[in-house]
Amino acid sequence: MGIPTFDTWAATRVTKSLPLSYLNDSVVGVDATYYLEAIGKEPLVSALGGFPFALELSIARELKDLQSVGLRLHFVFNGLDYGIDDDPFGPSLAAANNNALAFETYENRQTAQAIQIFRSSGAPTSAALSEFLKKVLYKNGIPFTVAPYSALAQLAYFEKHPDGFIDAIYGPAELFLYGVDKIVTKFKLAHQPHDALEKGIAKKAPQLAPEISEFLWIDRRSCLEALGRISPTNFEDALLLAGSKILSPFPPTNKPGKVYPFRDTASLLAVTGGGAVTLCNQNSDDEEVQRLEYLDRYKRAMAGIRHHAVITSEGDIETLDKDNAPDDLYDCVGQRLPEELNMYLSRGMIRPRVLNWLASGTILILAPYDGGDSKVYQNLVRQQLEPLRRQTLSLLADSLNRYYQRKEITTKYWFDPSSPSSVNIKDLLPSPKDSINSWNVKENAMADRRQTLGKQPQDLPLGSISFAVRSLRDADFAAATITPPKKGQQHQLLQSRGEICANAVWRFLQLRGYVDRQHQLTAWGKVLDSILSIAGSQPQQEKAALLAVELMRFGLLNADTMFSAYSGAPGRSNDIDKRNCMLVSRVACLGRLIHQPRGYSGPLSRHLLAYHSMVSAVQASMRDMLEICLVTMFLEGGVNREREDWMEIALMLPLFDEDSCALGVIILHYLDELFVREDPTSETTREEMASRSQGWVVHSDFKASQQLAYRLWDAVYQGVKVANESGEDVKDFQMWHEVDQWLVQRSTDLVLSTTDNISLQCRNMARLSYLLLSSLVVLGANAASSVLDLVPSNFDSVVLESGKPALVEFFAPWCGHCKNLAPVYEELARHFDFAKDKVVIGKVDADEHKDLGRKFGVQGFPTLKWFDGKSDKPEDYNGGRDLESLSSFVSEKIGVKPKAKKAAQSAVAILNDQTFKQHIGGDNDILVAFTAPWCGHCKSLAPIWEAAATDYAAEPNVVIAKVDAEAENSKSTAEAQGVKSYPTIKYFPKGSTTPEPYEGGRSEKDILEFMNLKAGTHRTVGGGLDAKAGVIISLDAIVGKLTDGGNLASVSQEVVKAAKDLKDKYADYYVKVLGKLSTSQGYAEKELARLEGLIKKGGLAPEKLDDLVSRSNILRSFTGKRGEKEEL
Repeated sequence: MGIPTFDTWAATRVTKSLPLSYLNDSVVGVDATYYLEAIGKEPLVSALGGFPFALELSIARELKDLQSVGLRLHFVFNGLDYGIDDDPFGPSLAAANNNALAFETYENRQTAQAIQIFRSSGAPTSAALSEFLKKVLYKNGIPFTVAPYSALAQLAYFEKHPDGFIDAIYGPAELFLYGVDKIVTKFKLAHQPHDALEKGIAKKAPQLAPEISEFLWIDRRSCLEALGRISPTNFEDALLLAGSKILSPFPPTNKPGKVYPFRDTASLLAVTGGGAVTLCNQNSDDEEVQRLEYLDRYKRAMAGIRHHAVITSEGDIETLDKDNAPDDLYDCVGQRLPEELNMYLSRGMIRPRVLNWLASGTILILAPYDGGDSKVYQNLVRQQLEPLRRQTLSLLADSLNRYYQRKEITTKYWFDPSSPSSVNIKDLLPSPKDSINSWNVKENAMADRRQTLGKQPQDLPLGSISFAVRSLRDADFAAATITPPKKGQQHQLLQSRGEICANAVWRFLQLRGYVDRQHQLTAWGKVLDSILSIAGSQPQQEKAALLAVELMRFGLLNADTMFSAYSGAPGRSNDIDKRNCMLVSRVACLGRLIHQPRGYSGPLSRHLLAYHSMVSAVQASMRDMLEICLVTMFLEGGVNREREDWMEIALMLPLFDEDSCALGVIILHYLDELFVREDPTSETTREEMASRSQGWVVHSDFKASQQLAYRLWDAVYQGVKVANESGEDVKDFQMWHEVDQWLVQRSTDLVLSTTDNISLQCRNMARLSYLLLSSLVVLGANAASSVLDLVPSNFDSVVLESGKPALVEFFAPWCGHCKNLAPVYEELARHFDFAKDKVVIGKVDADEHKDLGRKFGVQGFPTLKWFDGKSDKPEDYNGGRDLESLSSFVSEKIGVKPKAKKAAQSAVAILNDQTFKQHIGGDNDILVAFTAPWCGHCKSLAPIWEAAATDYAAEPNVVIAKVDAEAENSKSTAEAQGVKSYPTIKYFPKGSTTPEPYEGGRSEKDILEFMNLKAGTHRTVGGGLDAKAGVIISLDAIVGKLTDGGNLASVSQEVVKAAKDLKDKYADYYVKVLGKLSTSQGYAEKELARLEGLIKKGGLAPEKLDDLVSRSNILRSFTGKRGEKEEL
């Protein structure tokens, strides 16, 4: 911010100083952006992300100093974006490039130089720190206002107001453009010597020396005189043409490699004898003047300054000098929002981000601090978060007037600016507003529920995610929370902050699928509940829990290689150790490092900064949705608006603060350092490393931070287990268990607080209960099991030396895939009970008997191996895990068929690498579901898929198929088709190998409607035919002439002629009916009645039934009863 050439000139020519006491008892308006740029940056914020560690204390001390000499401060923040930005992605790209250079310098062990590059990287911007500053101001009792657009215009309005809202303005030189005559540019605060800091807390706080403290200021009159007494108009033109955020520099004065002094710009205007318009016209042949359409931009900038929008003392939005404003003012400043929204913005209750999208019609996805080079990150912000942004916008627009409901929104991406995505909000409506309006729960009901939970208000505050989730554990309370406003009746408004925020959080949780329409916790809601029960209910703990589940759902909470080009990944030991270290560190990235209010000094990782970028992007989208859930409650009139606690509401709403990746970095560093030790799992090594680690981050509490990281790991791991047990997609569950066991051996025993001890004891009791329950289930199952339990004492005699072949499952009791296989495997054993002399169906608990698993190379669960009974060299089983596949395998090996009632043959075509190629591209329309045995959604889809396949059983050219994407004989096909998640459904038209993704609903009806449209069929749910089956539209149109009084003979001739060119078997039936009508006028009615009687009687073969239905549909065309088909 600022006008660089003017600032350089003014510093030595017109800047004056006065004692700070001169401003005693004055109200000083402060431009927040200018203040943040002047206060100085914490150097490593751009290397860690999140809010700064030390800046809050620095700001609080300065505010206290200024107040101590009688200054009364009022900050003003920028609101919505305004003006024309030629390079919206430029600053973020420049900052990312600087950060990349800084990390490279850091990796070359040039730490001091790296810190300087980080400091000057350009990140974070003042806008990125605005919410941080608002919170600091609120905590220190400093009032602030968010302007509708420019803070400078708002400050100028405050100063010129007859009531004298402010006496002076602290800000940049651009204020001269808004008519301000005097500007405070700097506070020079002097302090008396003070004692040194110990552990981040001063024994004696530094004391301001007011007698030697001063402020710097400049005024318009001095500037005019120093520039040769130029006119005020030329002075303002010179400021604009010199270049700032408002308008880029005048091209002839902005040549590469040359600095054009401000005085020369002013002199150039004086020489022309006119103003900026004359100067632009005189240089109209300049290529850059032409390309930028600079004169037009100048006029728009000036109009935007003279007629800017401000918020008045009454809270109204007012356009300055409105009577003389141009008709296209909105193009100069920006689109206006409803005044009610501006009021919520001005008080800090909501952020400008979503409002900017709606007003400008543009969403800009900027480069993150790490650069965002990863395809995973780019996919997240482009594909995965775009639906959330659109849902948030539609929710807001649905509460506004129709202009906003028809707004075109374009999303532009820094990494692909030439390929934006667009949507019209009308295509997103209706929004889910009505479905979430059933949350209007009053505080007394919430307080009663909290009391039944045995919690105090400070332990489980209303408005917290923990309260929202835990309160719904009780189904009766959840049902009682369904409180929609009654039509035609005035319902009681929500009053307190707690009940307002609680209802906003519930609405958000429903939108994100944690709560259903009946206000019951969903499977994912129970996962979130399980994590919160261990993580805790503090705001930062709740945030970590929610983000963990969101990342899990996006498929991003894993140890996958995401940022291979970045430094800072685990680099020691073997691949398994690196994998484990990475996963634990990524989970730790969700937590907060316990750190003193001092600048960070410790290890860095660009790799984890990149992961933090994903966390940050997800958090921003979640907060956006939360805020719009909140604001729509106000817009819809459900909340008492007569209040002053706007900022308190904003702070009570979850996800306000953003943490850095620092906790993840120190955990990664600690675990990585353990690898070089001779015995990384010994207690001595762990304690020694924990003690050494404190020296890495001198201003943090390493042991306490490590404890929080491990507690967060426990919480998230518990959530992963719950997700797996409920059938949600947790593909790497086995890996999580392995990492958990690995981490236990490398973590230190820490002294916990009383609360933490209770929480950890509960967690350990839960784990013990889980294991006991699992043991009881296994014992109960074994009592009547046909599967033989194999242990080290009987394994060799039964499997290796008996001469009898055996199929052996190596499993683990905690493994979700093993649990899914268990009933199938038991059924398999029962099918071969009669052949116990020919084959053994057995299982080994390889988690308990690890030596057996290791002996046969077991690396994952479940693993199935076939032993011939003569050797210890088994054959891996790589087929499907369904009963049919397993039975076929065993039968083929022993030459004996299983004895069991054969299940009805599936109508679904099972395809593998070989049969897939044979079917696709042929004469059939094929709908293929790519599934995985462990996938909960696939299991839910299975009966529906079978029903759809049965419905099409009589259609020879329609195939409903399935591919087990994780079976060895199908993996190549799934990979070739780009399958990344399950179930993935693709449609292959006849004669084509190019698929079309299926993105419709997953009900039987949805699937049938899709395939009917694609394949030209007419199947209904249950396998019947609809009223259009058999009907030929072209012939129907001709037959329709009969009901309009047409001549039978001429209609018959026309139908016969048209039917000759048709290859449809029912074309001849039209001709036949017309022939019958020529001899019997009532034939169609009589024949239709006969066929309907046969259909109702039943007992027809499917092919015959289809034929009768099709002929009946055609006959209705002749009787004029089209659309009157009876339900059959």
